[in-house]
Amino acid sequence: MFAIRNERGVALAVAVFALVIVGGLVGGALFLGMQEQRVGLNSMRHQQAFAAAEEGAQLQLARWDPEVLNVLAVGSDTAYNGTLPNGTGWYRGSVRRLNDELFLVRSEGFSPDSQTRQQVGLLVRLRPIEININAALKTQGATKIGGSSLIDGNDQAPAGWTCPPLEPALPGIRIPDPSDVTTSGCGGNDTTCVVGDPKILEDPTIDTGTLTTFGDVEWDDLVGLASKVLTGGNVGITPVVSGGTCDTGVLTNWGDPLDPTGPCGNYFPIIYSENTLRINGDRGQGVLIVNGDLEVQGNFEFFGPVIVKGHLKTTGTGGHFNGGVIAANVDLEQNTVLGNAVVNFSSCALLKALNGSASAALLQERSWVNLF
Repeated sequence: MFAIRNERGVALAVAVFALVIVGGLVGGALFLGMQEQRVGLNSMRHQQAFAAAEEGAQLQLARWDPEVLNVLAVGSDTAYNGTLPNGTGWYRGSVRRLNDELFLVRSEGFSPDSQTRQQVGLLVRLRPIEININAALKTQGATKIGGSSLIDGNDQAPAGWTCPPLEPALPGIRIPDPSDVTTSGCGGNDTTCVVGDPKILEDPTIDTGTLTTFGDVEWDDLVGLASKVLTGGNVGITPVVSGGTCDTGVLTNWGDPLDPTGPCGNYFPIIYSENTLRINGDRGQGVLIVNGDLEVQGNFEFFGPVIVKGHLKTTGTGGHFNGGVIAANVDLEQNTVLGNAVVNFSSCALLKALNGSASAALLQERSWVNLF
């Protein structure tokens, strides 16, 4: 006889088993999908944070502010922060001065939800204009010196300034043809109003090109670096302090060389005059560039390099230039230094003015690092 087997309930067990298998597969797929989504979101946040950090660092380089950053003490820093367009991230960081020339730009970038952070660092150095001052006065045209004027190639430190050791003396005047220099009222023609080593140096390499090109910076490039642009004409220069702070927005405020620890003592603008400039007092510092002639009276004092595309003229109480003067004299007019004008070579004034007005550039090698 055949035994009758009872198989009631098998379908239900199979169905439950199948549901468990399908549920596991669906749950696994859902888990993998969620993990993939999280990995994607984390990668996106990572890139957003990295982009924010990199933009924050690069913006500090692009918007380098010499009036703030170039005067930082070694070891000190200044903080910054900002957001990316369309809310795609934000950043914060600091610029620290490592030595006289090097700075570390540290930038932390965050994703929009602030849950992911990246940090990058840039090593940058000051890139001052390569103005080759190798004489108190360098020119290619006829030069007349008279009265009680003095052109001095001996290095001198401005009163009250903190300066490095003095450098060896330079020529008083560097010119292609020394016979173009005439003196009167200061000991006849024995050039007692010119001091230096030597007093007058013949340099046949001087021409308009060498007097208006500075390293890899040509005249138009130099003009483009100016932070103050004047149309020319008559101006009176004097420091301006508002609320205890140097008011750098005033066009005729060129810093205060006579009060180096004051509010305007560390302000070294690059000044450009589009036409002939006539100055009647008071004082300034930085880099002065004149497209036409420069005429000075009223005991005006300037500290830093002076570059004149036309000719230099001082009268009356004249002016005092501390640093060095280049008079390109493109029209070969006569440079006239009369009255009691003084042109002194000062390596300290040149260093302070050029570094104080310098922009910043990345180091050529190993300038960038992903900190974390």
